[in-house]
Amino acid sequence: MMQKLPSHISRFIHQNHVVSFATYGKHDFWATNCFYAFDSEQVRLIILTDKNTRHGLLMQENSHIVGTIAAQVETLTDIEGVQFSAHCTCLIDSTARQEALDCYYTRHPIARLKPSDVWEIRFDIVKHTGNKLVFAKKTIWEREEV
Repeated sequence: MMQKLPSHISRFIHQNHVVSFATYGKHDFWATNCFYAFDSEQVRLIILTDKNTRHGLLMQENSHIVGTIAAQVETLTDIEGVQFSAHCTCLIDSTARQEALDCYYTRHPIARLKPSDVWEIRFDIVKHTGNKLVFAKKTIWEREEV
């Protein structure tokens, strides 16, 4: 059984919908933004992106990525976000792919209109920063298969 993500981190990720992340390979690196759906049970993001995009090609070369999810706020006391290290995989298995699509379509139903490759971003480490209760409060979660 996997260690659960703390509820305040899970809540924050569920409240947002765009992830920014960086990919890298032997001769290139790239950053991108994608809409996501959050699967809290498996502590992963589901994204749809074509394998032939620049970031898709790099993720196939090297599955390790880093990224952020940040609330777009205007005051310092409202800052909240996560930084993460993760591994991404393009889902090929039809059952795994369909489960991920079901999760994604629940969050973004219009995505059904354009077929795409389906990816999971499995968090390895998540660092949450929030200023709402305590200035610069940090919480770190690491994936540990128990």
